[in-house]
This record gives sequence, structure tokens and C-alpha cells, in this order.
Amino acid sequence: MRDYRGAIATQRQLLQQHPESAKAPDALLNIATAQSDLGELQAARTSLQEVIAKYPSSEAAAKARQRLGMR
Repeated sequence: MRDYRGAIATQRQLLQQHPESAKAPDALLNIATAQSDLGELQAARTSLQEVIAKYPSSEAAAKARQRLGMR
């Protein structure tokens, strides 16, 4: 649907209401993807770094590292 701002809002709501959810790392990764699609590259980078910092052992963090060019 390409409603990136709506997607970001929904994912942020999930994070706010359920910060310890198993879906939280993926929600942050989804936010980064939507930000990137909107051309908000610095915000996307910040979101990817947040995934790594908050959920370092998650699969989402591994994907975030890949997107940032980290190993």
C-alpha cells in the first residue's frame, strides 16, 4: 500500500505497548525499512543501530548489521 508513515506509526505503537515482545526487534527493523523507503536515510540508520543496541542477539539485529555493512 506504500503507507510508510502509517506503517511507522503502527510499529511504534507496538513498541510502546509491548516493548518486551518477541516482535519488537522486527518492528524496529520494519521502521528502518519504511524510513529508508521514504528517503529518510539518517533516521533509518538510527533505527538500525537501535535494533542492534536493544536486541543484539536477535535475527533482526543480524539483518540490521548486514544493512549497515557490519559483520
